[in-house]
Amino acid sequence: WPGKMDQRTIIMCSVVGSLGVLSAILGFSAEGTKLTISDLYVGGGLCLYPQNPALGLGVCAVIFLVVAQIVFAVVGGCCGCCRSRAIPSETNRIIGVVCAVFSWLAEGAAWNSTGTRYSSVYGYCYVLKDGIFAGGAVLTLVATALGLTSYVMLRAEPAVSPGFSSSCSWLWTAHAS
Repeated sequence: WPGKMDQRTIIMCSVVGSLGVLSAILGFSAEGTKLTISDLYVGGGLCLYPQNPALGLGVCAVIFLVVAQIVFAVVGGCCGCCRSRAIPSETNRIIGVVCAVFSWLAEGAAWNSTGTRYSSVYGYCYVLKDGIFAGGAVLTLVATALGLTSYVMLRAEPAVSPGFSSSCSWLWTAHAS
């Protein structure tokens, strides 16, 4: 079975890695196409935000990132056999990074939505700060790398006993100590 396991690991890492890289590319593309103050139409205390691709790119980046993380959870064995409340610290870090990326990309997408909004009391229109989408894209790459590392490390661990799969051996070890 080692050949099959290696092939499965390679396929899973390729699929999830591709989703993570695609999400990052979309995030960087959203950064390059986001609205600037010169793109807005201002008049009568209103700011008109025209349609632009940053909204769609940001939403797609979030979707690809979420799909990649779901695949990690399902294929990694944490949906099914790992039902404990004990979560290793590496998983906490991955979840934290994913939440940060999701919030940055979603916030960036929201700020680039088409529509009319009231200007500030001083007559200014708000646009997204530089680097928000790019920061989300970088964090997407970090989350993907951490997820791939976690998956490969868990797959490489020897099974604790014949009744446990290698992807759940961390759970048994945590309860045994």
